[in-house]
Amino acid sequence: MKAILPLIIFLLLINLNQLVLATERDQALFNQGKTVYEKVCITCHNYLPPPKNAPPMVGVSGHYHQTFTDREQAVSHIANFIQQPTKAKSKLPPMAINTWGLMPPLALPLAAEEVQAVSYWVWEIYNIECTPSTKLFFCQHFQQK
Repeated sequence: MKAILPLIIFLLLINLNQLVLATERDQALFNQGKTVYEKVCITCHNYLPPPKNAPPMVGVSGHYHQTFTDREQAVSHIANFIQQPTKAKSKLPPMAINTWGLMPPLALPLAAEEVQAVSYWVWEIYNIECTPSTKLFFCQHFQQK
């Protein structure tokens, strides 16, 4: 048993190290996505209500959370929508498209890694802003469904 204990500790340390690296990668991706939002998306999308020229980003994120449970699938769908927006791909209610119109193709081309980063950021902002204890009406709307 004593011979196995160092092996168990070693494996736990490796797993902990992988978790730390994954968290650092996630944070770097989130930060890059926020930078893309601030450079490109903020022109039309406020972060929180009231809307500017398009739905607020936390609301967009909320609609994706209502539709998807898997982060990777959601991020992939968001990235695909950003690259080629269509009504069929939209996860917002038809009222949003009727009010604001369909998102136009990006005026500034984004590199694939920028699209991936901002898509990840869109997914994750709901997890930050709309925790179960959140008092924002905007978040409560999504939590009731």
